[in-house]
Amino acid sequence: MTLKRSDVLITRPCGMDVYRRYRATGLGWGFLPEPDRRGLPPDEEMMRDVDEAHRCGVKFQGRVELDADWMGMIDFDSNFMESTVRDLNDRPAITWWEHTYKGHPSYHYCTNAPGYRHYLMDQLRRVMRAGADWLMIDSAIPTIGALNARYGGCFCRHCMAGFRAYLRANLTEEERMSAGIGAPETFDYGDYLRERGITDETYRARILAFPPVIPLAKEYFDFQWAEINGLFREFKRYAREFGQDVPMSSNSPYYWAEFMYAVDAHDFYTNEMDYQAPEIEILPTEPIYTFKLADAFKRIVAITGVPRAFEPCRIHDRPGHIRLWIAQAYAYGHVFMAPEKMWTLRRRGEPDRWYHSKPGDYEELYHFIRDYPALFDDYESVASVALVFSNKAVRQYLGDQLSGGHLGGQNRSAPKTDLVKACIALSQANLPYRIIVAGDEWVEDDLLSADLSPYRAVLRFEPSHLTAEQEARLQDLGDRLVTWQDAPDLLAKLGQDIGLTGAENITVLPRRQPRAQDAPLIVHLLNSNYDPQRDRFETVRDLRLTIAQPLLKRSFARAALYAPGKAPVALDCQDTDEETSIILPELGMWGVLKLE
Repeated sequence: MTLKRSDVLITRPCGMDVYRRYRATGLGWGFLPEPDRRGLPPDEEMMRDVDEAHRCGVKFQGRVELDADWMGMIDFDSNFMESTVRDLNDRPAITWWEHTYKGHPSYHYCTNAPGYRHYLMDQLRRVMRAGADWLMIDSAIPTIGALNARYGGCFCRHCMAGFRAYLRANLTEEERMSAGIGAPETFDYGDYLRERGITDETYRARILAFPPVIPLAKEYFDFQWAEINGLFREFKRYAREFGQDVPMSSNSPYYWAEFMYAVDAHDFYTNEMDYQAPEIEILPTEPIYTFKLADAFKRIVAITGVPRAFEPCRIHDRPGHIRLWIAQAYAYGHVFMAPEKMWTLRRRGEPDRWYHSKPGDYEELYHFIRDYPALFDDYESVASVALVFSNKAVRQYLGDQLSGGHLGGQNRSAPKTDLVKACIALSQANLPYRIIVAGDEWVEDDLLSADLSPYRAVLRFEPSHLTAEQEARLQDLGDRLVTWQDAPDLLAKLGQDIGLTGAENITVLPRRQPRAQDAPLIVHLLNSNYDPQRDRFETVRDLRLTIAQPLLKRSFARAALYAPGKAPVALDCQDTDEETSIILPELGMWGVLKLE
Protein backbone atom coordinates (compact mmCIF):
# COMPACT_ATOMS: atom_id res chain seq x y z
CA MET A 1 0.00 0.00 0.00
CA THR A 2 1.36 3.40 -0.98
CA LEU A 3 1.50 6.62 1.03
CA LYS A 4 -1.82 8.06 2.24
CA ARG A 5 -2.65 11.63 3.17
CA SER A 6 -3.31 10.63 6.79
CA ASP A 7 -0.03 8.75 7.21
CA VAL A 8 2.45 9.74 9.91
CA LEU A 9 6.11 9.18 9.02
CA ILE A 10 9.21 9.24 11.18
CA THR A 11 12.28 10.47 9.32
CA ARG A 12 14.80 7.85 10.52
CA PRO A 13 14.86 4.53 12.44
CA CYS A 14 14.37 5.03 16.15
CA GLY A 15 13.14 3.18 19.22
CA MET A 16 9.76 1.48 19.26
CA ASP A 17 8.65 3.93 21.94
CA VAL A 18 9.01 6.79 19.43
CA TYR A 19 6.94 5.00 16.77
CA ARG A 20 4.20 4.42 19.32
CA ARG A 21 4.41 7.92 20.79
CA TYR A 22 3.67 9.48 17.39
CA ARG A 23 1.34 6.66 16.28
CA ALA A 24 3.55 6.40 13.21
CA THR A 25 2.53 4.47 10.12
CA GLY A 26 5.70 4.75 8.05
CA LEU A 27 9.42 5.46 8.04
CA GLY A 28 10.90 7.97 5.60
CA TRP A 29 14.65 7.37 5.55
CA GLY A 30 15.27 3.75 6.44
CA PHE A 31 19.02 3.25 6.51
CA LEU A 32 20.48 1.34 3.65
CA PRO A 33 22.65 -1.66 4.59
CA GLU A 34 26.30 -0.74 4.28
CA PRO A 35 29.64 -1.53 5.95
CA ASP A 36 30.21 -0.01 9.38
CA ARG A 37 32.42 2.87 8.17
CA ARG A 38 30.93 5.71 10.21
CA GLY A 39 28.60 3.96 12.62
CA LEU A 40 26.07 3.10 9.92
CA PRO A 41 24.42 -0.31 10.30
CA PRO A 42 25.24 -3.45 8.34
CA ASP A 43 22.56 -5.70 6.82
CA GLU A 44 21.77 -7.49 10.07
CA GLU A 45 21.12 -4.23 11.92
CA MET A 46 18.81 -3.06 9.17
CA MET A 47 16.83 -6.28 9.48
CA ARG A 48 16.41 -5.52 13.19
CA ASP A 49 15.26 -2.01 12.33
CA VAL A 50 12.71 -3.44 9.89
CA ASP A 51 11.47 -5.91 12.50
CA GLU A 52 11.03 -3.20 15.14
CA ALA A 53 9.12 -1.01 12.68
CA HIS A 54 6.85 -3.88 11.67
CA ARG A 55 6.10 -4.75 15.29
CA CYS A 56 4.76 -1.20 15.65
CA GLY A 57 2.73 -1.35 12.44
CA VAL A 58 5.19 0.96 10.65
CA LYS A 59 6.02 0.51 6.97
CA PHE A 60 9.78 0.59 6.43
CA GLN A 61 11.11 2.59 3.47
CA GLY A 62 14.56 1.28 2.55
CA ARG A 63 17.09 3.46 0.77
CA VAL A 64 19.09 3.11 -2.38
CA GLU A 65 21.62 5.91 -2.00
CA LEU A 66 23.27 7.94 -4.74
CA ASP A 67 25.46 10.90 -3.78
CA ALA A 68 25.55 10.45 0.02
CA ASP A 69 26.96 6.91 -0.23
CA TRP A 70 29.86 7.69 -2.55
CA MET A 71 32.04 5.77 -0.06
CA GLY A 72 30.08 2.58 -0.64
CA MET A 73 31.04 2.55 -4.32
CA ILE A 74 34.72 2.76 -3.36
CA ASP A 75 34.36 -0.36 -1.23
CA PHE A 76 32.15 -2.17 -3.72
CA ASP A 77 34.09 -1.73 -6.98
CA SER A 78 37.88 -1.54 -7.18
CA ASN A 79 37.46 0.19 -10.56
CA PHE A 80 35.22 2.89 -9.09
CA MET A 81 37.07 5.68 -10.92
CA GLU A 82 35.76 4.21 -14.18
CA SER A 83 32.26 5.18 -13.00
CA THR A 84 32.86 8.82 -12.10
CA VAL A 85 31.24 11.74 -13.91
CA ARG A 86 33.88 13.42 -16.09
CA ASP A 87 34.12 16.99 -17.35
CA LEU A 88 35.40 18.04 -20.75
CA ASN A 89 38.98 17.89 -19.42
CA ASP A 90 38.42 14.33 -18.13
CA ARG A 91 38.47 15.43 -14.49
CA PRO A 92 36.19 13.57 -12.05
CA ALA A 93 33.27 15.54 -10.61
CA ILE A 94 33.21 16.11 -6.84
CA THR A 95 29.98 16.61 -4.86
CA TRP A 96 29.45 18.93 -1.85
CA TRP A 97 30.41 16.41 0.85
CA GLU A 98 33.59 17.75 2.48
CA HIS A 99 35.01 14.61 4.09
CA THR A 100 37.28 12.12 2.38
CA TYR A 101 37.41 8.32 2.45
CA LYS A 102 40.49 6.20 1.83
CA GLY A 103 42.17 9.30 0.45
CA HIS A 104 39.38 10.09 -2.00
CA PRO A 105 36.91 12.98 -2.14
CA SER A 106 33.16 12.56 -2.64
CA TYR A 107 32.92 11.55 -6.28
CA HIS A 108 29.81 12.09 -8.34
CA TYR A 109 29.21 8.76 -10.09
CA CYS A 110 27.66 8.40 -13.51
CA THR A 111 24.30 6.63 -13.57
CA ASN A 112 25.10 5.44 -17.10
CA ALA A 113 28.23 3.55 -15.95
CA PRO A 114 27.58 -0.22 -15.77
CA GLY A 115 29.74 -0.55 -12.63
CA TYR A 116 27.76 2.08 -10.76
CA ARG A 117 24.43 0.68 -11.90
CA HIS A 118 25.59 -2.68 -10.59
CA TYR A 119 26.24 -1.11 -7.19
CA LEU A 120 22.85 0.63 -7.14
CA MET A 121 21.04 -2.61 -7.94
CA ASP A 122 23.07 -4.41 -5.27
CA GLN A 123 21.83 -1.84 -2.76
CA LEU A 124 18.26 -2.38 -3.94
CA ARG A 125 18.52 -6.15 -3.64
CA ARG A 126 19.86 -5.95 -0.07
CA VAL A 127 17.26 -3.38 0.95
CA MET A 128 14.39 -5.51 -0.29
CA ARG A 129 15.79 -8.73 1.18
CA ALA A 130 15.95 -6.99 4.55
CA GLY A 131 12.15 -6.77 4.41
CA ALA A 132 11.54 -3.17 3.35
CA ASP A 133 7.94 -2.32 2.40
CA TRP A 134 8.69 0.80 0.36
CA LEU A 135 11.73 1.76 -1.70
CA MET A 136 13.30 5.22 -1.85
CA ILE A 137 15.97 6.38 -4.28
CA ASP A 138 17.80 8.88 -2.07
CA SER A 139 19.92 11.91 -3.00
CA ALA A 140 18.66 11.26 -6.51
CA ILE A 141 21.10 13.33 -8.56
CA PRO A 142 21.75 11.29 -11.71
CA THR A 143 24.03 12.17 -14.59
CA ILE A 144 21.50 14.51 -16.22
CA GLY A 145 21.85 16.60 -13.06
CA ALA A 146 25.58 16.94 -13.78
CA LEU A 147 25.04 18.80 -17.04
CA ASN A 148 25.63 22.22 -15.51
CA ALA A 149 28.28 24.69 -14.37
CA ARG A 150 28.73 22.94 -11.02
CA TYR A 151 29.92 19.62 -12.48
CA GLY A 152 30.58 20.24 -16.18
CA GLY A 153 29.63 16.69 -17.07
CA CYS A 154 29.42 14.18 -18.33
CA PHE A 155 31.98 13.02 -20.90
CA CYS A 156 32.86 9.62 -19.51
CA ARG A 157 33.31 6.80 -22.02
CA HIS A 158 29.96 5.25 -21.04
CA CYS A 159 28.06 8.45 -21.85
CA MET A 160 29.99 8.86 -25.09
CA ALA A 161 29.14 5.31 -26.19
CA GLY A 162 25.50 5.70 -25.19
CA PHE A 163 25.19 9.00 -27.03
CA ARG A 164 26.64 7.43 -30.18
CA ALA A 165 23.93 4.79 -30.09
CA TYR A 166 21.26 7.41 -29.36
CA LEU A 167 22.27 9.52 -32.36
CA ARG A 168 22.26 6.51 -34.68
CA ALA A 169 18.78 5.55 -33.51
CA ASN A 170 17.20 9.02 -33.41
CA LEU A 171 18.84 11.14 -36.11
CA THR A 172 18.61 10.49 -39.82
CA GLU A 173 21.77 10.31 -41.90
CA GLU A 174 20.93 13.71 -43.34
CA GLU A 175 20.53 15.22 -39.85
CA ARG A 176 23.82 13.71 -38.71
CA MET A 177 25.59 15.08 -41.78
CA SER A 178 24.06 18.53 -41.21
CA ALA A 179 25.32 18.51 -37.61
CA GLY A 180 28.79 17.56 -38.72
CA ILE A 181 28.76 14.28 -36.83
CA GLY A 182 30.65 12.29 -39.46
CA ALA A 183 31.04 8.55 -38.90
CA PRO A 184 28.48 7.67 -36.18
CA GLU A 185 30.39 4.48 -35.23
CA THR A 186 33.38 6.46 -33.92
CA PHE A 187 31.70 9.71 -32.87
CA ASP A 188 32.84 11.16 -29.52
CA TYR A 189 30.85 14.15 -28.25
CA GLY A 190 33.74 15.47 -26.18
CA ASP A 191 36.06 15.48 -29.19
CA TYR A 192 33.29 17.04 -31.27
CA LEU A 193 33.00 20.01 -28.88
CA ARG A 194 36.74 20.46 -28.43
CA GLU A 195 37.24 20.51 -32.21
CA ARG A 196 34.79 23.44 -32.33
CA GLY A 197 36.78 25.42 -29.78
CA ILE A 198 34.47 24.76 -26.85
CA THR A 199 36.47 24.57 -23.63
CA ASP A 200 35.38 23.25 -20.27
CA GLU A 201 34.81 26.82 -19.10
CA THR A 202 32.69 27.64 -22.15
CA TYR A 203 30.67 24.47 -21.76
CA ARG A 204 29.94 25.14 -18.07
CA ALA A 205 28.88 28.70 -18.84
CA ARG A 206 26.51 27.81 -21.69
CA ILE A 207 25.23 24.27 -21.23
CA LEU A 208 22.01 25.33 -19.45
CA ALA A 209 21.13 28.01 -21.99
CA PHE A 210 17.60 27.56 -23.35
CA PRO A 211 17.11 27.42 -26.27
CA PRO A 212 20.41 25.54 -26.45
CA VAL A 213 23.51 27.23 -27.88
CA ILE A 214 26.03 24.40 -27.38
CA PRO A 215 26.02 22.16 -30.51
CA LEU A 216 23.92 19.00 -30.00
CA ALA A 217 23.04 20.08 -26.43
CA LYS A 218 19.34 19.38 -27.02
CA GLU A 219 20.08 15.89 -28.28
CA TYR A 220 22.47 15.27 -25.39
CA PHE A 221 19.94 16.33 -22.76
CA ASP A 222 17.31 14.17 -24.48
CA PHE A 223 19.69 11.20 -24.41
CA GLN A 224 20.42 11.67 -20.71
CA TRP A 225 16.69 12.12 -20.03
CA ALA A 226 15.90 8.82 -21.73
CA GLU A 227 18.65 7.06 -19.77
CA ILE A 228 17.55 8.20 -16.30
CA ASN A 229 13.89 7.48 -17.07
CA GLY A 230 14.91 3.96 -18.07
CA LEU A 231 16.99 3.50 -14.92
CA PHE A 232 14.16 4.54 -12.58
CA ARG A 233 11.75 2.22 -14.35
CA GLU A 234 14.31 -0.54 -13.92
CA PHE A 235 14.49 0.23 -10.17
CA LYS A 236 10.72 -0.18 -10.03
CA ARG A 237 10.74 -3.37 -12.09
CA TYR A 238 13.53 -4.99 -10.07
CA ALA A 239 11.87 -4.12 -6.74
CA ARG A 240 8.76 -5.98 -7.90
CA GLU A 241 10.80 -9.17 -7.98
CA PHE A 242 10.74 -9.00 -4.18
CA GLY A 243 7.06 -8.12 -3.80
CA GLN A 244 3.81 -7.94 -5.74
CA ASP A 245 3.86 -4.15 -6.00
CA VAL A 246 6.53 -2.27 -4.05
CA PRO A 247 5.71 1.46 -3.80
CA MET A 248 8.71 3.59 -4.80
CA SER A 249 9.62 7.19 -4.07
CA SER A 250 12.64 9.42 -4.47
CA ASN A 251 13.80 12.70 -2.99
CA SER A 252 14.26 14.13 -6.46
CA PRO A 253 13.52 17.90 -6.52
CA TYR A 254 11.04 17.32 -9.32
CA TYR A 255 10.16 21.01 -9.51
CA TRP A 256 13.38 21.46 -11.56
CA ALA A 257 13.10 20.20 -15.14
CA GLU A 258 16.09 17.85 -15.17
CA PHE A 259 14.85 16.11 -11.99
CA MET A 260 11.29 15.52 -13.15
CA TYR A 261 12.17 12.12 -14.56
CA ALA A 262 10.04 8.98 -14.58
CA VAL A 263 6.98 10.39 -12.82
CA ASP A 264 5.19 7.19 -13.82
CA ALA A 265 7.68 5.11 -11.81
CA HIS A 266 7.08 7.13 -8.63
CA ASP A 267 4.24 6.23 -6.31
CA PHE A 268 5.02 9.26 -4.14
CA TYR A 269 7.94 11.56 -3.29
CA THR A 270 10.08 11.83 -0.15
CA ASN A 271 11.46 15.35 -0.23
CA GLU A 272 13.46 17.94 1.67
CA MET A 273 12.48 21.61 1.37
CA ASP A 274 14.21 24.87 2.23
CA TYR A 275 12.06 26.12 5.14
CA GLN A 276 12.97 29.50 6.64
CA ALA A 277 13.28 30.83 10.18
CA PRO A 278 10.22 32.82 11.38
CA GLU A 279 12.18 36.10 11.27
CA ILE A 280 12.28 35.61 7.49
CA GLU A 281 8.91 33.98 6.87
CA ILE A 282 6.09 32.80 9.13
CA LEU A 283 3.94 30.73 6.75
CA PRO A 284 6.29 28.87 4.39
CA THR A 285 5.96 29.78 0.71
CA GLU A 286 8.67 27.44 -0.67
CA PRO A 287 6.59 24.26 -0.27
CA ILE A 288 3.39 25.64 -1.82
CA TYR A 289 4.47 25.20 -5.44
CA THR A 290 6.01 21.83 -4.54
CA PHE A 291 2.67 20.62 -3.19
CA LYS A 292 0.68 22.01 -6.11
CA LEU A 293 2.95 20.51 -8.76
CA ALA A 294 2.76 17.13 -7.00
CA ASP A 295 -1.03 17.45 -7.14
CA ALA A 296 -0.77 18.01 -10.89
CA PHE A 297 1.19 14.75 -11.14
CA LYS A 298 -1.33 13.00 -8.85
CA ARG A 299 1.41 12.23 -6.33
CA ILE A 300 1.71 12.79 -2.57
CA VAL A 301 4.85 14.26 -1.01
CA ALA A 302 6.28 13.18 2.35
CA ILE A 303 8.28 16.28 3.18
CA THR A 304 10.71 17.63 5.75
CA GLY A 305 13.12 20.54 5.95
CA VAL A 306 16.64 20.49 4.54
CA PRO A 307 19.21 20.08 7.34
CA ARG A 308 19.94 23.81 7.59
CA ALA A 309 16.22 24.53 8.08
CA PHE A 310 16.39 22.94 11.54
CA GLU A 311 19.55 24.74 12.67
CA PRO A 312 17.63 27.86 13.90
CA CYS A 313 15.28 25.49 15.72
CA ARG A 314 18.24 23.86 17.43
CA ILE A 315 19.54 27.25 18.60
CA HIS A 316 16.12 28.71 19.50
CA ASP A 317 13.67 26.16 20.86
CA ARG A 318 10.55 27.16 18.89
CA PRO A 319 8.48 24.07 18.14
CA GLY A 320 5.44 26.28 17.55
CA HIS A 321 6.79 27.42 14.21
CA ILE A 322 7.51 23.86 13.08
CA ARG A 323 3.96 22.96 14.10
CA LEU A 324 2.81 25.36 11.38
CA TRP A 325 5.06 23.58 8.85
CA ILE A 326 3.38 20.31 9.80
CA ALA A 327 -0.17 21.71 9.63
CA GLN A 328 0.47 23.39 6.28
CA ALA A 329 1.66 20.18 4.64
CA TYR A 330 -1.39 18.19 5.75
CA ALA A 331 -3.74 21.08 4.89
CA TYR A 332 -2.41 20.99 1.32
CA GLY A 333 -2.95 17.22 1.20
CA HIS A 334 0.59 16.04 1.86
CA VAL A 335 2.63 14.65 4.76
CA PHE A 336 5.22 16.32 6.98
CA MET A 337 7.53 13.80 8.65
CA ALA A 338 7.71 13.99 12.44
CA PRO A 339 10.83 16.03 13.34
CA GLU A 340 11.92 13.80 16.20
CA LYS A 341 15.67 13.90 15.49
CA MET A 342 16.98 16.02 12.62
CA TRP A 343 20.56 16.39 11.40
CA THR A 344 21.25 20.11 10.92
CA LEU A 345 24.90 20.71 10.11
CA ARG A 346 28.25 19.11 9.39
CA ARG A 347 31.51 21.01 9.17
CA ARG A 348 34.96 19.65 8.53
CA GLY A 349 36.62 18.70 11.79
CA GLU A 350 33.44 19.19 13.83
CA PRO A 351 30.85 16.69 15.07
CA ASP A 352 27.42 16.60 13.47
CA ARG A 353 24.77 18.85 14.95
CA TRP A 354 21.25 17.64 15.67
CA TYR A 355 17.86 19.11 16.45
CA HIS A 356 16.00 17.02 19.04
CA SER A 357 12.32 17.57 19.73
CA LYS A 358 10.93 17.24 23.25
CA PRO A 359 8.04 14.98 24.27
CA GLY A 360 4.86 16.98 23.80
CA ASP A 361 6.14 19.24 21.00
CA TYR A 362 4.36 17.56 18.08
CA GLU A 363 2.51 14.42 19.13
CA GLU A 364 -0.83 16.22 19.48
CA LEU A 365 -0.83 17.15 15.79
CA TYR A 366 -0.06 13.65 14.60
CA HIS A 367 -2.60 12.10 16.96
CA PHE A 368 -5.20 14.48 15.53
CA ILE A 369 -4.43 13.24 12.02
CA ARG A 370 -4.59 9.60 13.07
CA ASP A 371 -7.83 10.19 15.02
CA TYR A 372 -9.56 11.67 11.96
CA PRO A 373 -8.09 10.08 8.82
CA ALA A 374 -11.43 10.57 7.02
CA LEU A 375 -10.76 14.33 7.04
CA PHE A 376 -7.64 13.74 4.93
CA ASP A 377 -7.70 10.59 2.83
CA ASP A 378 -9.04 10.75 -0.75
CA TYR A 379 -9.48 14.52 -0.61
CA GLU A 380 -8.16 16.81 -3.35
CA SER A 381 -8.04 20.57 -3.66
CA VAL A 382 -11.04 22.52 -4.92
CA ALA A 383 -10.14 24.95 -7.71
CA SER A 384 -11.79 27.70 -9.72
CA VAL A 385 -8.61 28.78 -11.53
CA ALA A 386 -6.15 26.70 -13.54
CA LEU A 387 -2.48 27.59 -14.03
CA VAL A 388 -0.63 26.22 -17.05
CA PHE A 389 2.73 24.60 -16.32
CA SER A 390 5.44 24.37 -18.98
CA ASN A 391 8.54 22.27 -18.33
CA LYS A 392 10.44 24.27 -20.93
CA ALA A 393 9.67 27.48 -19.03
CA VAL A 394 11.56 26.05 -16.05
CA ARG A 395 14.52 25.29 -18.31
CA GLN A 396 14.30 28.84 -19.69
CA TYR A 397 14.32 30.23 -16.15
CA LEU A 398 17.40 28.21 -15.23
CA GLY A 399 19.17 29.29 -18.40
CA ASP A 400 18.38 32.93 -17.59
CA GLN A 401 20.15 32.54 -14.23
CA LEU A 402 23.49 31.67 -15.84
CA SER A 403 24.65 35.28 -15.93
CA GLY A 404 23.90 35.52 -12.20
CA GLY A 405 26.23 32.65 -11.39
CA HIS A 406 23.55 29.97 -10.92
CA LEU A 407 25.33 26.61 -11.02
CA GLY A 408 22.37 24.31 -11.48
CA GLY A 409 22.48 20.91 -9.85
CA GLN A 410 20.31 19.61 -7.05
CA ASN A 411 18.47 22.62 -5.63
CA ARG A 412 16.01 22.39 -2.74
CA SER A 413 14.42 25.77 -3.47
CA ALA A 414 11.69 26.00 -6.07
CA PRO A 415 12.46 28.06 -9.20
CA LYS A 416 11.15 31.62 -8.95
CA THR A 417 9.32 31.47 -12.27
CA ASP A 418 6.19 33.51 -12.97
CA LEU A 419 4.18 30.34 -12.35
CA VAL A 420 5.66 30.04 -8.85
CA LYS A 421 4.97 33.72 -8.19
CA ALA A 422 1.37 33.23 -9.31
CA CYS A 423 0.98 30.18 -7.04
CA ILE A 424 2.13 32.14 -4.01
CA ALA A 425 -0.03 35.17 -4.88
CA LEU A 426 -3.18 33.07 -5.32
CA SER A 427 -2.50 31.13 -2.13
CA GLN A 428 -2.04 34.31 -0.11
CA ALA A 429 -5.30 35.67 -1.56
CA ASN A 430 -7.20 32.43 -0.72
CA LEU A 431 -8.08 31.96 -4.37
CA PRO A 432 -8.24 28.19 -5.00
CA TYR A 433 -6.33 26.94 -8.03
CA ARG A 434 -4.84 23.90 -9.69
CA ILE A 435 -1.82 23.42 -11.97
CA ILE A 436 -2.33 21.70 -15.32
CA VAL A 437 0.73 20.26 -17.07
CA ALA A 438 1.30 21.24 -20.68
CA GLY A 439 3.65 18.44 -21.66
CA ASP A 440 6.63 18.30 -23.98
CA GLU A 441 9.22 15.72 -25.05
CA TRP A 442 10.07 15.11 -21.38
CA VAL A 443 6.76 15.29 -19.52
CA GLU A 444 3.38 13.76 -20.32
CA ASP A 445 0.76 16.27 -21.44
CA ASP A 446 -2.50 16.84 -19.54
CA LEU A 447 -3.59 20.11 -21.10
CA LEU A 448 -4.96 18.77 -24.37
CA SER A 449 -7.22 16.22 -22.69
CA ALA A 450 -8.12 18.19 -19.55
CA ASP A 451 -11.70 19.28 -18.90
CA LEU A 452 -11.30 23.05 -18.54
CA SER A 453 -15.02 23.78 -18.15
CA PRO A 454 -14.95 23.92 -14.30
CA TYR A 455 -12.48 26.82 -14.29
CA ARG A 456 -13.67 30.38 -14.55
CA ALA A 457 -10.14 31.40 -15.54
CA VAL A 458 -7.09 29.68 -17.02
CA LEU A 459 -3.78 31.46 -16.51
CA ARG A 460 -0.97 31.25 -19.07
CA PHE A 461 2.52 32.75 -19.00
CA GLU A 462 4.83 34.43 -21.53
CA PRO A 463 6.85 33.06 -23.14
CA SER A 464 4.53 30.07 -23.01
CA HIS A 465 6.81 27.47 -24.67
CA LEU A 466 3.59 25.72 -25.72
CA THR A 467 2.99 23.89 -28.97
CA ALA A 468 0.64 25.30 -31.59
CA GLU A 469 -1.93 22.67 -30.61
CA GLN A 470 -1.69 23.59 -26.93
CA GLU A 471 -2.00 27.29 -27.71
CA ALA A 472 -5.06 26.62 -29.87
CA ARG A 473 -6.63 24.70 -26.98
CA LEU A 474 -6.19 27.73 -24.75
CA GLN A 475 -7.41 30.24 -27.32
CA ASP A 476 -10.71 28.33 -27.46
CA LEU A 477 -11.34 29.56 -23.89
CA GLY A 478 -12.05 33.09 -25.06
CA ASP A 479 -12.40 35.57 -22.19
CA ARG A 480 -11.57 32.87 -19.63
CA LEU A 481 -7.93 32.86 -20.80
CA VAL A 482 -5.78 35.26 -18.74
CA THR A 483 -2.11 36.05 -19.37
CA TRP A 484 0.10 36.71 -16.32
CA GLN A 485 1.44 40.22 -15.85
CA ASP A 486 1.76 40.68 -12.10
CA ALA A 487 -0.03 39.66 -8.93
CA PRO A 488 -2.20 42.80 -8.35
CA ASP A 489 -3.37 42.77 -11.97
CA LEU A 490 -4.17 39.07 -11.78
CA LEU A 491 -6.13 39.31 -8.53
CA ALA A 492 -8.10 42.29 -9.81
CA LYS A 493 -9.16 40.28 -12.88
CA LEU A 494 -10.02 37.08 -11.03
CA GLY A 495 -12.01 38.35 -8.06
CA GLN A 496 -12.75 36.13 -5.06
CA ASP A 497 -14.50 32.83 -4.32
CA ILE A 498 -13.72 32.85 -0.60
CA GLY A 499 -14.28 35.64 1.90
CA LEU A 500 -13.03 35.83 5.48
CA THR A 501 -13.68 38.63 7.95
CA GLY A 502 -12.59 39.00 11.55
CA ALA A 503 -8.86 38.35 11.21
CA GLU A 504 -5.92 38.60 8.84
CA ASN A 505 -3.22 36.05 7.98
CA ILE A 506 -5.66 33.15 7.69
CA THR A 507 -5.16 30.63 4.86
CA VAL A 508 -8.33 28.87 3.66
CA LEU A 509 -7.95 25.60 1.73
CA PRO A 510 -11.17 23.82 0.63
CA ARG A 511 -10.92 20.15 -0.37
CA ARG A 512 -13.40 17.65 -1.78
CA GLN A 513 -13.56 14.01 -2.85
CA PRO A 514 -13.91 14.11 -6.65
CA ARG A 515 -15.12 10.52 -6.82
CA ALA A 516 -17.73 10.91 -4.06
CA GLN A 517 -19.83 13.97 -4.81
CA ASP A 518 -21.96 13.54 -1.67
CA ALA A 519 -18.91 13.37 0.66
CA PRO A 520 -18.43 16.25 3.12
CA LEU A 521 -16.53 19.33 2.03
CA ILE A 522 -13.37 19.81 4.09
CA VAL A 523 -11.91 23.29 4.65
CA HIS A 524 -8.52 23.68 6.33
CA LEU A 525 -7.79 26.98 8.06
CA LEU A 526 -4.21 27.95 8.95
CA ASN A 527 -3.62 30.83 11.35
CA SER A 528 -0.19 32.40 10.85
CA ASN A 529 -0.59 35.13 13.49
CA TYR A 530 2.56 33.96 15.23
CA ASP A 531 4.92 35.66 17.69
CA PRO A 532 8.48 34.28 17.33
CA GLN A 533 9.56 35.77 20.66
CA ARG A 534 6.97 33.79 22.61
CA ASP A 535 6.62 30.94 20.10
CA ARG A 536 2.87 31.39 20.34
CA PHE A 537 -0.05 31.70 17.94
CA GLU A 538 -2.73 34.28 18.61
CA THR A 539 -6.16 32.71 18.89
CA VAL A 540 -8.52 34.67 16.63
CA ARG A 541 -12.23 34.91 17.34
CA ASP A 542 -15.56 35.54 15.65
CA LEU A 543 -14.51 34.79 12.08
CA ARG A 544 -17.03 34.76 9.26
CA LEU A 545 -16.15 32.48 6.35
CA THR A 546 -18.08 32.67 3.07
CA ILE A 547 -17.65 30.40 0.06
CA ALA A 548 -19.34 31.18 -3.27
CA GLN A 549 -21.81 28.61 -4.53
CA PRO A 550 -20.22 28.31 -8.00
CA LEU A 551 -17.15 26.91 -6.25
CA LEU A 552 -19.13 24.54 -4.02
CA LYS A 553 -21.67 23.32 -6.60
CA ARG A 554 -23.93 22.01 -3.82
CA SER A 555 -25.69 23.02 -0.60
CA PHE A 556 -24.69 22.30 3.00
CA ALA A 557 -26.88 22.10 6.08
CA ARG A 558 -24.41 21.79 8.95
CA ALA A 559 -20.76 22.24 9.85
CA ALA A 560 -18.31 21.14 12.54
CA LEU A 561 -14.87 22.47 13.47
CA TYR A 562 -12.11 20.02 14.33
CA ALA A 563 -8.82 21.08 15.90
CA PRO A 564 -5.84 19.30 17.50
CA GLY A 565 -6.38 18.56 21.17
CA LYS A 566 -10.02 19.62 21.15
CA ALA A 567 -13.40 17.97 20.74
CA PRO A 568 -15.31 18.79 17.52
CA VAL A 569 -17.60 21.84 17.77
CA ALA A 570 -20.90 22.08 15.87
CA LEU A 571 -21.31 25.38 14.01
CA ASP A 572 -24.16 27.20 12.33
CA CYS A 573 -24.10 26.90 8.55
CA GLN A 574 -26.14 29.38 6.48
CA ASP A 575 -26.77 28.42 2.89
CA THR A 576 -28.16 30.67 0.13
CA ASP A 577 -28.21 30.57 -3.65
CA GLU A 578 -25.08 32.77 -3.72
CA GLU A 579 -22.93 31.45 -0.89
CA THR A 580 -22.45 29.30 2.17
CA SER A 581 -21.32 31.09 5.34
CA ILE A 582 -20.10 29.83 8.71
CA ILE A 583 -19.27 31.71 11.90
CA LEU A 584 -16.21 30.38 13.74
CA PRO A 585 -16.16 31.38 17.43
CA GLU A 586 -12.38 30.86 17.64
CA LEU A 587 -9.44 29.48 15.71
CA GLY A 588 -6.04 28.46 16.99
CA MET A 589 -3.12 27.58 14.73
CA TRP A 590 -5.07 25.00 12.69
CA GLY A 591 -8.67 24.07 12.29
CA VAL A 592 -10.52 21.76 9.90
CA LEU A 593 -14.11 22.50 8.94
CA LYS A 594 -16.36 19.66 7.89
CA LEU A 595 -19.45 20.72 5.90
CA GLU A 596 -22.28 18.29 5.23
